[in-house]
Amino acid sequence: MQADHILYLIFCLIAGGAISAGYIAFITLLGVFEKLSEKYKTNNLVGLLETVIILGVTFGNVIHLFQISLPVKIIGVVIYTLFGGIFIGCLSGALAETLDIFPILSRKFKVRDFLPYVIIASALGKGIGSIVELIFL
Repeated sequence: MQADHILYLIFCLIAGGAISAGYIAFITLLGVFEKLSEKYKTNNLVGLLETVIILGVTFGNVIHLFQISLPVKIIGVVIYTLFGGIFIGCLSGALAETLDIFPILSRKFKVRDFLPYVIIASALGKGIGSIVELIFL
């Protein structure tokens, strides 16, 4: 029984590492790390940022697969949700910038003058949707 759990843990760590490596490759392709390091002038910490995200994805995978219960209060959930929202916002912003979604949509729908409002509306929609999901689901 103990050997099964150890082998399962090793498998989860290897699988989590492979998943996070692909995820980091995708994020790096989008240029998220470079944009964030340019903005905050931390070019020397890009490797550390990548390592932290890989470890976070791997440990999150282990926690999910083993269904480990973490004893956090509501403040822990709020902090977790806040950081998750910030990360998803950075990722979606980088993806939108890479694919030039907003310029294409503004030309297609002729909303060039209203583009700041479209961006704010999409951010508010994402935020409100996350809050509704957190509260009701």
